[in-house]
Amino acid sequence: MRQLVLAAAIACALPAAASAQSSATFPEEMDEEIVRSLPHPYDVEEAGDRLGSAVGAILNVPIGGVIQAIDPAARAHRNDTVADVAGRDDPFFEERVEDDVRGLTLKTADLMRQLTVVAPVLRRSLADLERNLEGAIRQRPDRDYDDYRR
Repeated sequence: MRQLVLAAAIACALPAAASAQSSATFPEEMDEEIVRSLPHPYDVEEAGDRLGSAVGAILNVPIGGVIQAIDPAARAHRNDTVADVAGRDDPFFEERVEDDVRGLTLKTADLMRQLTVVAPVLRRSLADLERNLEGAIRQRPDRDYDDYRR
């Protein structure tokens, strides 16, 4: 699905990419700035590792005593952790959480790689759209309000 959206965006932007002209609002110099402003995929993966560590730490926080204090009849032991409570009916809960964080990180890093290619093409598409709109506005004859009332 992601590849289909990317292919459609590139196909729509090809006419603008062919002209590759700049505009006042979307100058060509923006390409490098746009790409430079995106986080590097390795930085995203590193942040994902830190996120995984943080999630792991949160899952190991003991909350059984808090649950018992709130509801003495609750099915919780004093040393139960967030993972124990949240994954009570799922023996693979922690592995699923780890996989989800890892998957999110890899998808985000992949998105950053794709954006470095697509962002300049989209910039050129916006510049082309701006030029086309300006041209259409300049070619439109001025009309009075009375012309529309007839």
